[in-house]
Amino acid sequence: MRLHEFLNADELHQLEQLIYANVYKALATYQQQQRLAAIQRQQAATTTAKLKPQLAKRKKQLTNKAKRAPHAPAPKPFAQPQQQSAPTQPSTPQSYNPIKVPKPLPAPSRAVIKQNTLKDEDVKNFGDVDQAARRLLPPSKRGTPEWKLFNL
Repeated sequence: MRLHEFLNADELHQLEQLIYANVYKALATYQQQQRLAAIQRQQAATTTAKLKPQLAKRKKQLTNKAKRAPHAPAPKPFAQPQQQSAPTQPSTPQSYNPIKVPKPLPAPSRAVIKQNTLKDEDVKNFGDVDQAARRLLPPSKRGTPEWKLFNL
C-alpha cells in the first residue's frame, strides 16, 4: 500500500516514529522477560543444588553426557556397484516357440485305449439328457422323439 499517496510528509514522519517506538518497546519487553526467565532458571538450579546435592550432581552428569561426542566410528561409504558386461547377442536370433507339443502316450497305454473303445457305440440311455442335448446328437443316435412317446 502506498502511504505517501494520501499522507503528507509530516503525517508519514509521525507514523514512522510511532512504528519505531512500538517496535522498540516490544523488543525491550521481550529481552527483559528473557533475562527474568534466565534468572529464575538459575535460581531454581542453585536452590536444588543446595537442598538436594546428589540430584544436582546427577543432573550435571547427564547434561555433560548429552554434550559428549559419540564414540562410534564414522559411517563407511557404500561399495561402488560394478558394472556388469552386457551379454553378447548370438549371430542368429533364436525363434520363440510358445506352443508346447503334448508328449505321446506310451505304447501299452495306447493299446489299452484301443481295446476299450467300441465302434458305433449306440447311446440309448436318455434318462438325464434333455431335448436340447438330443438335438446335438446325430439323427441316427437321437432315439425316439418325445412327442411320439406321448402319442402311443
